[in-house]
Amino acid sequence: MYYFDKDDLYQFNNGNKKNFAMPNGLGGFCSSSIINSTFRKQFGYLVAALNPPVERYLILNKTREKVIFNDKEFDLDTQKYDDRIAEGQKYLEEFSYNYVPTYLYNVSSIQIKKKIAPYYGFNTVAITYEIIAKKDCDIIIEPLFNYREQGDASEPEDLCFTESLKDNVFSLIPDKNPNVKIKMTWEGASLYFNDDKYTDGFYNDYDITNGDPRLDFQYKPVFLKTSLKANQVKDVSIIVTLDRITNTDAFSMIIEYEERVKKLIKQTKLNDSFVNNLAWSADSFIAYRKSTNLKTIMAGLPWFTDWGRDTMIAFTGLTLVTRRFKDAKEILKSFALYERNGLIPNMFPDQNVEPIYNTADASLWYLYAAYKYVLYSGDYDFIQKEIYQTMKNIIHAYCTKTENDIYMDIDYLIHAGSNLDQVTWMDVRVGDFVVTPRHGKPVEINALWYNGLKIMEKFAFRFEDKDYDFYHQLSQKVYDNFRTKFLNKKANALFDTVDPNDSKIRPNMLYAFSLPFKLFSKEETKPILDLITKDLYNTYGMRTLSPKDKGYKPYYVGPLQERDLAYHNGSTWAYLIGAYFDTFNYVYPNRKDELKLMFNEFDKHLNEGCVNGVAELFNGSYDLETKGCHNQAWSVGELLRSYYENILKEDN
Repeated sequence: MYYFDKDDLYQFNNGNKKNFAMPNGLGGFCSSSIINSTFRKQFGYLVAALNPPVERYLILNKTREKVIFNDKEFDLDTQKYDDRIAEGQKYLEEFSYNYVPTYLYNVSSIQIKKKIAPYYGFNTVAITYEIIAKKDCDIIIEPLFNYREQGDASEPEDLCFTESLKDNVFSLIPDKNPNVKIKMTWEGASLYFNDDKYTDGFYNDYDITNGDPRLDFQYKPVFLKTSLKANQVKDVSIIVTLDRITNTDAFSMIIEYEERVKKLIKQTKLNDSFVNNLAWSADSFIAYRKSTNLKTIMAGLPWFTDWGRDTMIAFTGLTLVTRRFKDAKEILKSFALYERNGLIPNMFPDQNVEPIYNTADASLWYLYAAYKYVLYSGDYDFIQKEIYQTMKNIIHAYCTKTENDIYMDIDYLIHAGSNLDQVTWMDVRVGDFVVTPRHGKPVEINALWYNGLKIMEKFAFRFEDKDYDFYHQLSQKVYDNFRTKFLNKKANALFDTVDPNDSKIRPNMLYAFSLPFKLFSKEETKPILDLITKDLYNTYGMRTLSPKDKGYKPYYVGPLQERDLAYHNGSTWAYLIGAYFDTFNYVYPNRKDELKLMFNEFDKHLNEGCVNGVAELFNGSYDLETKGCHNQAWSVGELLRSYYENILKEDN
């Protein structure tokens, strides 16, 4: 449970930067700050996925409230506007996040407890109010609607709707999409129409700092009003949905959401509060994909879709440590359906177009994920019957040649990329400028290649596959040549790429020591780990480039082009911490207490940025300010996996 008291909430700037994000299981979500303000344009009580898990649209930004008594009006609105800051957070007594967010306001002995939660599996959100009044008062609740892509911003002229009211259902049909019908039902209050239907423009600090100067306006066609007598207790509730109206009330929806998360945590069978919180966070990313009718993993909230590389890296922590084996099988099957020429998709775009295959490592991470699935579940039957042929296709394609200049060279190592192609995870390109050119033979691709061959060797032996000898012999050749070509003895490091050789100190070398099949002994790894710790370790992750390098950029800030230059040239990435902790435990297995202290650093981060989430990245400097996506799948997945495998697992 996360708890913030009045001291945490009273200052607008403190609370404005902290938020929650709850998934609806379709790729949509419910998100706002802990003071009920918007800090990013992606925040919203209902961000719906029109084509699950993509085409995410803001439907309900939030609700804002007023308390009226003795002819005085107390506005609980908390928001930064272009010309002012509304500071309703000064009436907040506390904010707690115990599976669902709870705001507790107190205005002169009038107490309002507000809860919010999605209705899981639907594009629906429920908001409830429990009001205790010590004096006569009126409570005004104003829902703020929208209809725009989640990363866009609205001007008043964009907010055009057809309104209707029938019985207890208020409906909005956006002019932009007549096929969408937004419906609101309510209990415990009366509905009235506003004359002025537009808010002032919301000033979203995060977006404006990062080069998007647009204000964001919301649509406020109606408000709800309820009156209470002294010492009266009253419940008010609202449901906003794009789906059919159900008989389930808002209070029941919220209880159902809480109980579902509790069940997921219990399912891990691990009595550890850190694991429990990360297992809860893991649920943020597992979603239904309509095109396959199977589960997938969203790479990050609030904007990423399902990316192959991110999915397979996050897979073990999100689905196996949490014992969500059915979801795990569906995810592996979902990506296998889209295998093409030995490649699984790098990403599924938002629109109904073909997936993009510009990745050299997603398929190799797929082999790793399949192997981990067996280690955790023991279910070889699924591998053999459902996805083994896909795995064989991957090896065959890499041995010959597939797209994006991905092929096995005469030294049995994998070459990847050319020209403007960016096919490793360091994939930024600004126009025709390739920011981190890694063409040739990247170190992590070839560590994954060796591991993939060893994995196939093990499966082939078990399945009595005639290709066993091929995998066995080829893996030995890769092992020998990797060790010969990648070891940079002068720097006590590994080259980031060979042919051509790149001696930049980057964290990609960690995968030679952290993956299941190691390429160097503990003694050989120790001086390399010492260098990595000195130059790259940064509390919440690993820097992407040594600060000693002339190309190092310590801050991820400014317009997109400026941020892109720092993205993989110094910024700290949280997901890489998993490989670092694995390597640390490999070299120093008797230093568990020290390792656990490094893990415990993340307890602080779980109270920052996205509460109970792990951010995509941070600055390369030591300020550790949350950057990028506020909750990232592979950040959570790798932290969860590595903590379980290195600290909790009995045979680690």
